[in-house]
Amino acid sequence: MSIGGVTLTAGQIVGSFYFPLEMISAAVLFSRPLKRRGYFWLRMAVGLVLSLGTCTLLMSLYTVLVYLSPVFGLGDVSYITMFWCGVLFLTCVVLVWRVHAVRFREALYCGACAYLMEHMAYCVRILYGQVLPEEALRTGSIGYYLIHIVVYAAVYALFARNMIEDGRLMATAQDSLVLTLATLAVVMGMSIAASAYGFELAHAVYALFCCCAVLYGQLKQQKDIKSRSELALQRQMWSVHKAQYEMSRENIDIINRKCHDLKHQVAALKHIHDPDRREEVIDSLQSAVMIYDAMLETGNEILDTVLTEKSLICAQREIALSCMADGEQLAFLDPVDLYTLVGNALDNAIEATELLPPEERSIRLRVQEKAGLVFFQIENPYPGTLELRDGLPLTRKEDKQDHGFGLKSIRDVGEKYHGLLTLETEGGLFVLRLSFPLCEQQLTAEK
Repeated sequence: MSIGGVTLTAGQIVGSFYFPLEMISAAVLFSRPLKRRGYFWLRMAVGLVLSLGTCTLLMSLYTVLVYLSPVFGLGDVSYITMFWCGVLFLTCVVLVWRVHAVRFREALYCGACAYLMEHMAYCVRILYGQVLPEEALRTGSIGYYLIHIVVYAAVYALFARNMIEDGRLMATAQDSLVLTLATLAVVMGMSIAASAYGFELAHAVYALFCCCAVLYGQLKQQKDIKSRSELALQRQMWSVHKAQYEMSRENIDIINRKCHDLKHQVAALKHIHDPDRREEVIDSLQSAVMIYDAMLETGNEILDTVLTEKSLICAQREIALSCMADGEQLAFLDPVDLYTLVGNALDNAIEATELLPPEERSIRLRVQEKAGLVFFQIENPYPGTLELRDGLPLTRKEDKQDHGFGLKSIRDVGEKYHGLLTLETEGGLFVLRLSFPLCEQQLTAEK
């Protein structure tokens, strides 16, 4: 095809489609260790069709604009190239995000690493092009495929498998943004400059080094994050074991006191002849025994166990605990996660409520499904205001280092099941609300 003296061949059009294939294949390979969503292969097939369709449409427009830019008087088309690369990058990120059970920032982080992987293969092709015939490495040749296979396999083995653990990337939003900007600067900026000023060989050497350095730096950062997480987990486990010991001791104290009272009340019955007084003591005995017979039934055995355990503590501390819960709605939660969620939430509520006068001590728990969401909510009186940092209240305790893990654990459980944690004070109440999308939980249960 020739327009205005500019010829656009079929080979140029076909060759321009290899770059999207390189990017998408890099994203699919690098994200392979990530945790998968339900119906993974169906999602992957639909995602690939949509991604390739989008890229095909945009690539056609991009190719025409670049090769026919002299006809349309567009001048420098580097901005078109940057826009096209940015759209392709976001397409790969969305593909990873919708196919794997990760947050968007993790998909963004993975997409940036995949872009570095693709660019390393491109740099290796340029370097080998200095010693091999051009035909041996042209797009679509055997040499072209061999270089991409070897480079992709090496990057996957050295970096992807070691950076992604338990199907997750420990990346903050700031980490993802910084890595993305650094990647786009190294890959897009330097590539465009090298093509414009003719120093592609020097660029290939420098960019290859930069890509390796960035990936190594991210690998080291992931290892550091894991080490810090393990240390925090050890501290959290110590706090949990300490809390469990104290709770067990309190329960034993409660039972001992009740048994002591029952022993004296039973002994007193032998010497009480007044019917009214005798009836009063029997009622007192029944009230004392009722606390052990108040087994809650919500439809979820784990939830029932935690609530019964915490109700003993609430009774001892004169806290009114009320529950309106459909426990079956929480069946998608792993038993450990459910115990962590309910136990930590009630512990925090008990700790805050026992500071109030006895007549104001109350805790209300709700679990219900509404509008496609599963709501877990706990309310307790709270006359103050919240001071938040990173979405969590600041502790007022002196040993801040060993506190705050309860709410962090609750937030982690929420994020694991794609839930949203909100904390607020309204009408003199502290409200902890965790909402889970019901469709996500159905997928989790199916897996």
